[in-house]
Amino acid sequence: MSKLKVSTREIGSVCVFDLEGNPTQEMVQEIAWKIQRSIRRHRLQRVILNLQRLPSLDPLGLRKLIAACIRPRQSLIYGVSQGLVNFLDDTYLPRNVRICMNEKEVAEDLGPFLLEKDRDKEVSAAPEVNRQDTIGYQLERRRSKRMHVAIPLELKIFTEGASDPIVTRAIATNISEGGLFAEFLDLEFAKRLESLGSMVGYKAEIRIFPSANFPEEYQIEGKIRRKELRKKQVGLAIEFVG
Repeated sequence: MSKLKVSTREIGSVCVFDLEGNPTQEMVQEIAWKIQRSIRRHRLQRVILNLQRLPSLDPLGLRKLIAACIRPRQSLIYGVSQGLVNFLDDTYLPRNVRICMNEKEVAEDLGPFLLEKDRDKEVSAAPEVNRQDTIGYQLERRRSKRMHVAIPLELKIFTEGASDPIVTRAIATNISEGGLFAEFLDLEFAKRLESLGSMVGYKAEIRIFPSANFPEEYQIEGKIRRKELRKKQVGLAIEFVG
């Protein structure tokens, strides 16, 4: 297995630290110090520690990484094995550190801080469509009754030449009348998306589950307008259809 390393990416105003490689105790401590220095230097207030590529991490190593993430207002640990989750159930966690098992929990915890404020991320509706008739307008109306937050999704993407769709979880970080911009925490899925070329025109089915921040369920058809890649962060602009 390769040497342990850490890379960073951003979703909205949240910094994501992705770890992968061989988690020896010596290297875990070195990476923990590196994360801690980055948090202090950039005054990071909200971070996600993505451990999905460290399946052999032990409780001591996890403790070292958690200690590096105490300074921010919110630190989420994503991709931890079930064995380590069971270990943490019986131990103390700082109140600003939380274990999140999926995108739904991440979106509910970080809410508006995951949102993309870049206007380029918006998907515009067709000019002849009445704004109030669009599914995007309806979603925004219902969401604004609570709080303007990111929304967890399930996506089915239908690729050329494949009999079965790709199914994955994502987070909608921008919604407009015409569609949404979805981003991915899962590095394995992001890597798969990178290998598929532009993906423009691929059909997508979007399922929005009820959650603390969005109480209704929707199933929406769409098509991919563009794919964006920033460092390891992958995003899809999906246009609502019908």
